[in-house]
Amino acid sequence: MHPPIRIRILASGSQGNAAIVSLRPRDAAPSHFIIDLGLSPRKLCGALAVENIKPHEIAAILITHADADHLHGGWARRWPFENAKVIARRAHHRAIANAGIQPAHMLDADANSQVFFPQIKTFALPHDQSGSTGFRISIDGVAMGWATDLGHMSSDALAFFAGVDALCIESNYDLQLQRRSSRPDFLKERIMGGHGHLSNVEAMQAVLHIHGKRALRHIVLLHLSSQCNSQDLVRDLWNTHAPELTGDMQVATQTLSLPWLSVGQPRQCNWSESLFAAHL
Repeated sequence: MHPPIRIRILASGSQGNAAIVSLRPRDAAPSHFIIDLGLSPRKLCGALAVENIKPHEIAAILITHADADHLHGGWARRWPFENAKVIARRAHHRAIANAGIQPAHMLDADANSQVFFPQIKTFALPHDQSGSTGFRISIDGVAMGWATDLGHMSSDALAFFAGVDALCIESNYDLQLQRRSSRPDFLKERIMGGHGHLSNVEAMQAVLHIHGKRALRHIVLLHLSSQCNSQDLVRDLWNTHAPELTGDMQVATQTLSLPWLSVGQPRQCNWSESLFAAHL
């Protein structure tokens, strides 16, 4: 039996973000999506080739926002996704067009995208001036959530992600490392001021709230800061305060893609190492 949703995080961090999501409806061929284009065309197309997914088979590309680590400048020179629609909130359309993506490819995530892709729902998240976009993707009673680059998780956002089976959520910084860092005060305030990024504690609190409404089966922590965070700090925090969830948690990194995550069937414990690392 094929899982309804499969997720592969290719890279996550300040140097580039991208993931593949494959949906397989009952008795139908899979459809493939990409979340964010923060990797170069060479790296991302190389990852697709490893998975035997051709660019023309990508149905849609979901853009959280248009920062360079989520939308690489190289896509202006190479656009192989001839059949894909770019789903983004209208607040980001101008910046995406300025990055070289043709407006004809775009759908407004706030309006008409659900006509074409009813399985994808979007939610505006607080991040800098134009915000970021959270995604909830559902099929055959199985759902995943995606929330990265957000300054806080509101009660409405928590409700939006309630009931998902898998949650991919930012865990950007350790509060003490951030405060003690040599970063200028304005940058610290931007990150920690409610419209920047989620701390490790804030991410864990959000996960625990969502898990308390309906048990999560998979948790992926995204976008760890290379300066103000580490996998060891994240795992120590969870081992101390949420040890019951650590077996279902993975931490995404900048340089090594995670194995496929199958949502909707029991998780396998003997995943093989990623082939994509060689292409980075």
